[in-house]
Amino acid sequence: MSEQSNISVDHFFDPSSKDFIHDPVPTLERLSAEFPIARFEAWQAWLVTGHQNIISCLLDRRLSTDFNLWEFAPAKKPFEEMDAFEKLMNNNLFFLDRKNHLRLRKLALPAFSPRIMEKMKERFTILVKERFDEIGTPESFNFGAEIAEIVPTQAIASLVGIPRDKFPIFDSLAYGVVRGINPMLTPEERQEAIKGVPEGLDLLNELIDERRANPGDDFLSTLILAEDEGSKLSNLEMCALVGAVLGAGSDTAVDLHSYLIKNLLQHPEQHHALMADETLVQGAISETLRYESSGKTGLARYASEDIEIQGHQIKKGQMVQLITSTAGMDPLIYNDPSTFNIQRDHDKSISFGQGPHYCIGVTLVRSQTEVMLKELFKRFPNLSLGDEIVYDYAHHNARRMDVMTVNTNIAKS
Repeated sequence: MSEQSNISVDHFFDPSSKDFIHDPVPTLERLSAEFPIARFEAWQAWLVTGHQNIISCLLDRRLSTDFNLWEFAPAKKPFEEMDAFEKLMNNNLFFLDRKNHLRLRKLALPAFSPRIMEKMKERFTILVKERFDEIGTPESFNFGAEIAEIVPTQAIASLVGIPRDKFPIFDSLAYGVVRGINPMLTPEERQEAIKGVPEGLDLLNELIDERRANPGDDFLSTLILAEDEGSKLSNLEMCALVGAVLGAGSDTAVDLHSYLIKNLLQHPEQHHALMADETLVQGAISETLRYESSGKTGLARYASEDIEIQGHQIKKGQMVQLITSTAGMDPLIYNDPSTFNIQRDHDKSISFGQGPHYCIGVTLVRSQTEVMLKELFKRFPNLSLGDEIVYDYAHHNARRMDVMTVNTNIAKS
């Protein structure tokens, strides 16, 4: 028996390690080359890597997002025994079975139309300018805490129509939605994380009831008025949709904002190209998502029946983790994938998913990020990366940078 045959993924793949969080590329390259599809006992899951393998799985109806199909899923509680957070997650767009997912998505799509998103861009611009006004003109600041951790959640609060004086309540809801799904929390830690969820849901329900009585031309009103074959969204479903947007549109955007700026400042030629041509902004966003994934985990799917993937037998109920970061590193798809190039062709990108689960809020994420980026470099055209980057090693699914200092390099009179 060869030495290679004695090696398993569990011997070297540790997404929680400091080495991986600092630089996941060597590990992911080895995983893709040696174990494109493999069992990872630490997660009790199968890992799938590579662009084509991942697309095949994303389009395979036998691989479901329904968490309740997982062989180790806890028994589902009766609805009346669920707490506010559990009710929210039970209706979350990301975890529904195919039938309910398609129904909810179809009803929600009009609220994410280009017209609504373009209107929201004006609000995002106002919010971002106010945030930078509050920062002022310091010699340096922590981009992570001052921008990345704040702007995405405020953008979604604005989208939903949360009054400015209620932003702290919405922030607590966002924190609970994002942190509450961490499977590593103790029951006490989980309760602490989600303590702001009930008040946040009360706020959302008040807004929904107001819009039902007086609908307008906005995000919530569009959700309320949406109808398909007599089916309409309930208050709980709308709250759960906002929760899903918070999970994908705020938490993910925190890391996108940070890694976008980090990579532009680490690659001056790309930064200069962007400063010379603002039409490259969306390319810079796409390239950041391809070049440096912030995720420590993949997209989870659950086998609804026994299936075979590239000769590997996946049993009904087993989890399949799609390591989407490896798709952006696939040399069969991207020429010179180790180079950060904002003018690259991203037509084959799967950063926002594929098929029926393609990210419903992609325009929201791109729009708020574009507004932030343009305002940042307008205020600080000579911005440079500072000396301090501090990672949150305890974050359950992201390579989160709690601290990323930037130098404004503003000439002092």
